[in-house]
Amino acid sequence: MTGAILYEMIKINGPDNRRINHALKVFGYAQCIADREGFCERTAQCALCAAALHDIAIRFCEKKYGSCAGPLQEKEGPAIARPILEKYTADDGFIDRVLYIIAHHHSYDKADGDDFQAVIEADLIVNAQEGDISKNAFDSAVKRFFKTGTGKELARTVTAFDS
Repeated sequence: MTGAILYEMIKINGPDNRRINHALKVFGYAQCIADREGFCERTAQCALCAAALHDIAIRFCEKKYGSCAGPLQEKEGPAIARPILEKYTADDGFIDRVLYIIAHHHSYDKADGDDFQAVIEADLIVNAQEGDISKNAFDSAVKRFFKTGTGKELARTVTAFDS
């Protein structure tokens, strides 16, 4: 299913390669975290679908509000993601979980499971790599919000930061 979800994300974001590549990178890091941390299949699939769709509302928000601020993405993202997920699964619990993560992916203190945690850590790593977060802010975020050993190690390995 994740390949199909990625395809849908690419279609919605095309031709905005920056957004597409960001989502693909977050997906890749989330997959690495899920695999290395030994997530069960369902938890891994929730993390991967949420990673693929976490920023799905950015272009919509830019058009509607002239901004893609985190709270706007959290507000609008679930309505855009729901029909995509419903196209590939009838599992309401799974859909609701992915939508919850999308609706809170900038609210790090709301992380309530391994799937959500993987998305937060993957997104922050990619934001650091892309220069969307300062060194001090990233170091602070790693110390405060990273919980997985894999995420912490990736943060040290793939950024020039001290975390």
